[in-house]
Amino acid sequence: MKAGCFRSKIILCMLMFFVSSLPLGSGQYSDIAFLDGTVAPAASESRAVDLNSNGTLIASGYDGLVALHQVDTLGLVTEFPVASDVFDVQFSPDGSYLAYTRSGSSSDTDTVQIYNVDEMRSTSKQHGSNSQPEMIQWSPNSQYLAIPNSNNGVDIVQVTDMQIENVLNGAHNTRVTCISYSSLGNYILSGDESGRVVMWDGVQGDSTGKEWTLDSKIVGCSFDPKDEYFGVLTENGQLSTFSFAGGLLSEVSLDGGSAFHWSSDSSQIHVSTQGIAPRILTVDSSSLEEINSLYLSHQSMDFAFLENDFGTRDMVFVATNTAHIAAYGVMTLPDGYGEIGSDLDGDGVPDTFDDDDDGDAISDNRDNYCVDNVRICSETPDVNSIRQVDFYINSTHFVVEDTFTLDDTTSSMLRNLSRRSIIADTQLSQDETELFSQAICKNMNNDHFVSSWLNVIQLSSGELQDGKVECTIANGMTLTAKTDQTTLISITYVLTFNLSSSMSYPFEFTLQSQPLATDSSFAQHAEMHPIDVSAHSIKSKSSYWSPWWIIEGELSFTLEEEIEPEPSVSEKISEMLISYPILFVPILGLLVAGIVFIIRIQNSIDIDLDDEIEENAEDEFDSESESIEMEYEEDEHEESEGAADEPQSTRRKVRRKPKEEAESKPVVVRRKRKSIAKDEDGPITKVKRRRLDEDISTPVGDGTRVKTSKRKVVSKPLKSDAVKTRRVVTYSDTYDEDASEDLNEDED
Repeated sequence: MKAGCFRSKIILCMLMFFVSSLPLGSGQYSDIAFLDGTVAPAASESRAVDLNSNGTLIASGYDGLVALHQVDTLGLVTEFPVASDVFDVQFSPDGSYLAYTRSGSSSDTDTVQIYNVDEMRSTSKQHGSNSQPEMIQWSPNSQYLAIPNSNNGVDIVQVTDMQIENVLNGAHNTRVTCISYSSLGNYILSGDESGRVVMWDGVQGDSTGKEWTLDSKIVGCSFDPKDEYFGVLTENGQLSTFSFAGGLLSEVSLDGGSAFHWSSDSSQIHVSTQGIAPRILTVDSSSLEEINSLYLSHQSMDFAFLENDFGTRDMVFVATNTAHIAAYGVMTLPDGYGEIGSDLDGDGVPDTFDDDDDGDAISDNRDNYCVDNVRICSETPDVNSIRQVDFYINSTHFVVEDTFTLDDTTSSMLRNLSRRSIIADTQLSQDETELFSQAICKNMNNDHFVSSWLNVIQLSSGELQDGKVECTIANGMTLTAKTDQTTLISITYVLTFNLSSSMSYPFEFTLQSQPLATDSSFAQHAEMHPIDVSAHSIKSKSSYWSPWWIIEGELSFTLEEEIEPEPSVSEKISEMLISYPILFVPILGLLVAGIVFIIRIQNSIDIDLDDEIEENAEDEFDSESESIEMEYEEDEHEESEGAADEPQSTRRKVRRKPKEEAESKPVVVRRKRKSIAKDEDGPITKVKRRRLDEDISTPVGDGTRVKTSKRKVVSKPLKSDAVKTRRVVTYSDTYDEDASEDLNEDED
């Protein structure tokens, strides 16, 4: 029996060891979440960050500024200007000094300077280095400082007088970018831009002959706290661990890299990665297998962290290339939580402690939303900014859209952090907004969120199954101006369930309570009560309830089916076209063919009408020409008769042929015809010219023509031997003569 008990204990111990060796990230969510950020009003680009040994101060380096903040409140302690951009900040192990590096030039070589933390003042201690000293390292006893020099080596400087104690030269051909002391200070690691890593004797200053070459620039190198291993990180994301003797232990390729640190017990390595999804990754130091990840919605230039009593990270501070250092940690209860007092919104914080009594994400001192004069504005929630929950139900799915709104201070901070996450500009793009939403979903405990809703939704029939979570940004991120300090960010969690049985009407469900915020989500920064609730389905009217206060208890909804009228023929056709857009192609083809056919018919009709009009115009022109010729012949005939009967002096009136009234004819467009050249002999008509050419004489009448202009006796002219000639009477002469006769008749 004792043997069996002993055997059981051995099996139990082996099982516990096996479970403890499994990766802790099986849940795939972050153990910490975004808390807040530091503010440096005079800065814009944070590049370096470090914590002092007792975890009370944060040092950060910016473009021309160094700042110190408190860890617990993130309040600014002090800041001081620097002549150029800061590359690295390092507290001494005893916490009394802060060393920082800045960019220099050939004329400005004092690029490493010392700040007295105890006295909060700058010192005159400074030393030269290369033009861009990206990393410096204190010795474990705080007496020496390792600085990259301008000869592709390392200077060991004594801090008391800033004199060079030792020089490590001759092993690197490019600029040194990484330096690390061993825990005891006996050895030093150095890495350069070409990917070479060298181990030095920290006491003698000589190379140990151990060198390694990696794929790209070295951005991090460090001994573990036990001096058993050391790790190296390249710019391309290659993380490698080596034994102290120099043998390669493990290697993994990540999506870029910027910095890494060992845990205090050497069991874990925390790595800052770059790429499509930047994160602070925690891996097992032996196998380099992932344990958990903290996904970021901003850049990670450098980071520092605090551990709890169990050796796991408790807080992380990240340099974001903005004016802020982002702080991540475990959410704590707000001040006043659980105290006795009136609590309007039901969040557990009495109104005397609560900055937002009505839960609409607007601070009470700036809340001016009022419906009437009966209730004060700070107790009247704005339904547009309180938490909104929308339910969408169809035959197979039950969808929950849970939207909450952050206050203006948190919204402004998050926008500034994300503004340079992908492109270093001031414009928030859609890609940066998408990165923000994905970081939220990857960090939160999705299982907890699904369970929180499953526990409060009660269906009249069926069950909810297989919940899946997605995150979107509803408002306040994309294309929001940098100076905008008032627009609120709204985040939506979309939770989709499968229905175990098909939906049937009437459909009833009940919300037994209001779910609380989920771990590691931004919902912990938002007001969760009261809620604006709505329920929708395809064949029923929507139902609303707003605001739903927590003191009202459970809330029930019933969705009744609406009988829709039979769609008309036009509606059916429209629905068919919407469902099958390919039908637009033949319809459009028929429409185009019909239009072309109508246009061609119209063009043919216009051509026929034009031909008829031109023919009629030519006929009218010919008839007018014939009538004019006849008038000319009559006039000549009358003149010849008048010349033959000149002795007769009896007056008679000549009857004129009445002129027909010209009918109004439409204006027609005649075809262009070749013009006939004018006759050089004068205005002789075509008809008279033909008569002269053919030698046709005008017949002489017997009677004497009496003109009506005035009475005149015409006597027979005397015969003469002179050659007679005849004058051709033109149309204009005839017209003038007729007009004169008409005038004389009027006078008589």
